[in-house]
Amino acid sequence: MSRRLAVLGATLASAMSLASLSAPAPASAAPPGRDGPQPLTAVLQPVNPHDPQWVTIRWTTDRPVCHVRVRVHGGRSIDVAYPSDRRYTSFSRGEGLRPGRIDYTSFRVTAHEDGPDRAFLAATVDYDRCRWDSPTMNDAIGFWLPVRA
Repeated sequence: MSRRLAVLGATLASAMSLASLSAPAPASAAPPGRDGPQPLTAVLQPVNPHDPQWVTIRWTTDRPVCHVRVRVHGGRSIDVAYPSDRRYTSFSRGEGLRPGRIDYTSFRVTAHEDGPDRAFLAATVDYDRCRWDSPTMNDAIGFWLPVRA
């Protein structure tokens, strides 16, 4: 439980620092020295308000990762749903990703019209190192979702 609270705290801290930016900029691929799955960009596809739309995030990794589960939190302005009525999403080819490969996760968002023209989505990524004795690791990653007027 304390690990999840730490991830939530880190997510909120990054949300507050990103909220001060005037325009979203794409993130580079995995930063040097950072383990685990990394998104290729921090800016998602634009969506229309009140229109449920599927959005994808493309991922890469520098080390093998398995049992990947991505949960996205949109706050009050964005509703999030996952494929097959699950509580998370994973890669299109399964729950693992090997170094040098690119795969994507998808989820459905519904933006509320009274929300901002771009919304901050906080994602929690759970994964392990593909070994029987590997502990589950957590990362908090932020994304910008443009909402058309």
